[in-house]
Amino acid sequence: MTEPVVVDRVVRLSPLVRRLTQNNPGPFTGPGTNTHLIGTTEIIILDPGEDRDDGHHDHLVAAVGDARVTAIVPSHGHPDHWTLAQRLADTLRAPIRFFGTHPEFRVDQPIAADEILEAAGVRLHAFLTPGHTADHLCFHLAQERALFPGDMVMAWSTSIIAPPEGDLRHYLASLERLLAIPDLAVLYPAHGVAIDRPYDRMNELLRHRHQRTRQALDALAAGPSRLDAMVRRIYADVDPRLHPAAAQSLLAHLIALEADGRVEREGHQAEDLDQATWRLSNNVPA
Repeated sequence: MTEPVVVDRVVRLSPLVRRLTQNNPGPFTGPGTNTHLIGTTEIIILDPGEDRDDGHHDHLVAAVGDARVTAIVPSHGHPDHWTLAQRLADTLRAPIRFFGTHPEFRVDQPIAADEILEAAGVRLHAFLTPGHTADHLCFHLAQERALFPGDMVMAWSTSIIAPPEGDLRHYLASLERLLAIPDLAVLYPAHGVAIDRPYDRMNELLRHRHQRTRQALDALAAGPSRLDAMVRRIYADVDPRLHPAAAQSLLAHLIALEADGRVEREGHQAEDLDQATWRLSNNVPA
């Protein structure tokens, strides 16, 4: 189940699941975007990937073969997951399905929260899991004890939570919802290898987020600070190229703490929170 990621090649993960990883590696995509093909004679394509001149479209069409595609589904609205959707849908004559609408691509059939997507021999339960984005969906394939967590849970990295579309409190609630799904054996994330200890990894991510919250409070206990100074302190062991993304995740923690009445900011409106000075509020226990 944890076969290594190989780009541009179909990897069989289970009787119902195959993975084709696009050759679009990067600091936020890892080895590339994983497109999952779920089903046999009828297929649901999850996370079609980016529209690039890299052969991913043709590899997917070849992998589908004579099967019928019942849906092409981006897990959420970040471009490394959806920009190939329309061209692929036109080629395969398949509908694009998505939670709600998106300003940049056509949605043929919206997906409702808790809807069951079906193909021959496949029942895929859609869970609305906001946090990474407001439109993020995860998909449960109960018959194989498998979950497709999109960008919410990955083995190689934590999920970026970038306000305003990212919301830490929503992300934590979504993680708790996934943890409540019984009898999971494997996670198939949208980037990186499969995860064969699902609950351990999800609990690890919860602990990590609580640790970052504690670190933010500890940093402010030394006195008021701006976001950039807090990032240099808290993420001192992280590649500086990733500090802008780390700043967005830390900002999500500060916004959540502000909503809980534990920190305050001095001046600055919502559109430039990265320039605000943050300090502990009087409500933080000693």
